[in-house]
Amino acid sequence: MNQHDHLDKFTSAWLTNYRATEKAIYCCEHCFGCCHLAVHATYPEAVAVAEGLTGTQSKRLTDYIERLKVALTELTDLKSYLKRHRQELGPCPFLDGQGSCSIYPTRPLSCRALLSTRPAVWCTVDFSKLDHWDKQAYESSLDRQVVAWPTHFVAATQDFGRELENTLLELMQKEKGWSLSGNFAVMVWLEKNSQLSKHHIATNQQVSDILTAYELNNHLLLDLTCGSQGTKSAE
Repeated sequence: MNQHDHLDKFTSAWLTNYRATEKAIYCCEHCFGCCHLAVHATYPEAVAVAEGLTGTQSKRLTDYIERLKVALTELTDLKSYLKRHRQELGPCPFLDGQGSCSIYPTRPLSCRALLSTRPAVWCTVDFSKLDHWDKQAYESSLDRQVVAWPTHFVAATQDFGRELENTLLELMQKEKGWSLSGNFAVMVWLEKNSQLSKHHIATNQQVSDILTAYELNNHLLLDLTCGSQGTKSAE
């Protein structure tokens, strides 16, 4: 996928310049704190992964979807969804038993763009449980010219990643007449089970009906844009 190549080249150049200032990025092999986050991606990225799933990956993915559907019966807002995802639903179903990404070559833009300027422990901290002084110390340690404040993740790579995501969605809108983004694992599961990308779909309602049939028509999970009017669905 060309967008992945573009981001990888951008990230490599950015890292070279950043490390030249004798500053560190702490992401490394078998470091998977960020893999407990709800990964946002575009549907074309999910399609690329769904096409090559192994039996083990499919089983882990199905187990994750089942846990997620149960959790969604109790969640109504984005903040509680993201918090519960980090604390209970993770890690990512594509993480293997050794703590490595089993889809690394085809991982989505949002994963490629996430670079930590702080040690791995900060990627799993529940900031709601930190006291005022610990939060203040953390925030004061961040380089606001580099990070997407108040997080410790690099802003430049995330910003470029989002630009490339928008390009993918615009291309999908032109080709299909609709586009879909949201929870990456959910979309991989949806494509594997529904072959949604291969459907000839003309209306917003048709896409919504498919999402509803798979119990995934939820605004916390997916963002559907359909038609020239840009109407959105995923209630």
